[in-house]
Amino acid sequence: MCLWVLDSVPGIVDPEESSGEVEKVLETLQTLPKTIPSRTWLVDHLTNLGFTRSLSEWIGTNLKRSGEHFTWAFNLDGIIQMFDSYRKMDYWPLLEHPPKGMEIVIVRAENSDRWDPHIIQKLESLKNRTSDESEGKLSVVVLPNSGHWVHVDNPKGLLEIVTPKMVSLS
Repeated sequence: MCLWVLDSVPGIVDPEESSGEVEKVLETLQTLPKTIPSRTWLVDHLTNLGFTRSLSEWIGTNLKRSGEHFTWAFNLDGIIQMFDSYRKMDYWPLLEHPPKGMEIVIVRAENSDRWDPHIIQKLESLKNRTSDESEGKLSVVVLPNSGHWVHVDNPKGLLEIVTPKMVSLS
């Protein structure tokens, strides 16, 4: 079994130490009308608010047609609740003692602003420690040329990291 963690800090996230980018996206989505006229309208609106075109286009992929307009394919309130839950959880104990038979792979984006040096150092020390057969494995991989939005910033590089692991599991 393999658990993938994409550019997410494993400890409790202090909102004061966060860049606020995800929060800004979620807050902006909450201000939008319930129905969106078109994907083009959404992308233009988000880029006019200062979001990158690639991020705005990715957000637009989460729309579904509803009659003449579009609505979200996800539950925005649910996403906000999951994000808040993520920030409050401490997963260091899981990384320190992964369950037997599980590999946890953390993909850290090279240009992400999420990672303090002490967190990177702690991950590296956990990754390099010797473990016995009674526990699983922790891997840390750096995705080059990517910020936090790994699937938007470097989808090819992410696929190059994920594919060999997926093939080995089949």
